[in-house]
Amino acid sequence: MAKSSPVTGVRAARRLEVVAERVGYWAARNTASDLDTAQAATHLGLDEHAARKLMACFGRWSPHC
Repeated sequence: MAKSSPVTGVRAARRLEVVAERVGYWAARNTASDLDTAQAATHLGLDEHAARKLMACFGRWSPHC
């Protein structure tokens, strides 16, 4: 797709980002209220720092994402 129609590739990637933001927002908020960081990290297959960063990005409580 990137070779035949680069704009289409970028548009598809952007749509995936938008969907991830919409789905991830409430999922991150609910996960943060249901689990502690260690539990979330285990379920996500990440270390605690990476899980905290991911949840902050999707939950929109960090401006650094």
